Amino acid sequence: MEFPLFETLAIEQGKIRNIERHQQRYERSLQAFYSKQSAVVFPRIFQLAEHIRVPLELAAEPLIRCRIDYNAKQIQCRYFPYQRKHYRTFKPVICDHIDYGLKFADRTLLNELLAQKGDCDEIMIIKNGHVTDCTIGNLIFRQGTQWFTPDTPLLEGTQRAALLAQGRIKVRSILATDLSLFEEIRLINALNDGTNGI
Repeated sequence: MEFPLFETLAIEQGKIRNIERHQQRYERSLQAFYSKQSAVVFPRIFQLAEHIRVPLELAAEPLIRCRIDYNAKQIQCRYFPYQRKHYRTFKPVICDHIDYGLKFADRTLLNELLAQKGDCDEIMIIKNGHVTDCTIGNLIFRQGTQWFTPDTPLLEGTQRAALLAQGRIKVRSILATDLSLFEEIRLINALNDGTNGI
């Protein structure tokens, strides 16, 4: 069976991070995706936390990536040990037609854009002159002691939402021409919270 959507969660020291935000996005995504179908589909809503069962062979891992693929009727959970990565350089890549408002399993366009990164660690997607995201998460930008995230994300990430709710980052418009105003850029996602020193 095809799974058009997915969620990626962090399980750190045995605890699922931001599960409430992942659950909310999962439910919103099901509604948005299946309301566009030609046939009337009433998705089955799963409580994600009830289906997450870390395999015994991974139980001692300090950080686990849990990928939940889903459709209107089923979910599939997979688990992988994870080492945090450091992303220091981001190549701006223009793509005005990208639409990634849901966490789609088909990442063909994102992979094509990432192939343009050259010697950089990741890319920074520019849409209609505005900074959006990278291929695996949201971005935050430091100006002095304040951190900002673009008001034009492709996908509103769960870690971004958590940092905004905590008041640790602020939303602002960031154009590609504004990049020289910032001293540092970090990637944030479920597995890389980017908050060291924030």
